[in-house]
Amino acid sequence: MQIKIGWYGKHFGEEPPLVGDKNQGAGGVFFSNCNLRCVFCQNIQISHQGMGKDYSVDELVKIMLDLQNQGAINIDLVTPTIWWKQIKEATEIARAKGLKIPLMWNSNAFEPKQLLRNMNGVVDIYVPDFKYSDDELAFKYSGIKNYSQAAKTAIKEMLWQVGSFKTDKKGVGERGVIVRHMVLPNNIQNSIGVLDALAEIDTNLHISLMRQYFPLNDLTKYPELTREVNDEEWGVIYDYMLN
Repeated sequence: MQIKIGWYGKHFGEEPPLVGDKNQGAGGVFFSNCNLRCVFCQNIQISHQGMGKDYSVDELVKIMLDLQNQGAINIDLVTPTIWWKQIKEATEIARAKGLKIPLMWNSNAFEPKQLLRNMNGVVDIYVPDFKYSDDELAFKYSGIKNYSQAAKTAIKEMLWQVGSFKTDKKGVGERGVIVRHMVLPNNIQNSIGVLDALAEIDTNLHISLMRQYFPLNDLTKYPELTREVNDEEWGVIYDYMLN
């Protein structure tokens, strides 16, 4: 079975517990062709346009082991959802060949419970991005229906599998769940709804609130997304999360 990868290598674009020190980094494997089509995607060439190269399962095994040998503290699988079968097979082979660092599933949370259940015992760290509490926005911006309930179900499954986020004595992530949410401009209530939904799941969830949105694509049809998040919006949402 082939698997399409847009880029792989060590990188430092994740949260501090997921990258370690300057000599470590996350062992990133960025898969092509995401299962969502977000109009504001920050990685559109790989996720939408399918930029990348085909690799065999054995080649993915080699990539994983090479990243470990380079000092990466995890294997960071970015947009892995549609490739889960090949990833599971590759991970099982890599473990038998000496892969010891955690496997990290870095996804958009729009995943069937059964798909995730198939990864039970394979994935060590889940990093879902809970994008929407408002299903109308999910359809408008990503072309999908019933996102919020699907994401909540997925996150509950992830927690059932690996539990709360835990680090070693050096602060390096070993196991568990971190839920991300990227704040969008002009959408305060969507973010508040996401935080409310996460509190209903588990008040002790590790949440990474992100202000990295930047209007990279043609957003003529979505004028509300043509600027960055301002200080007022960020302040309201950040304070709400803390309180």
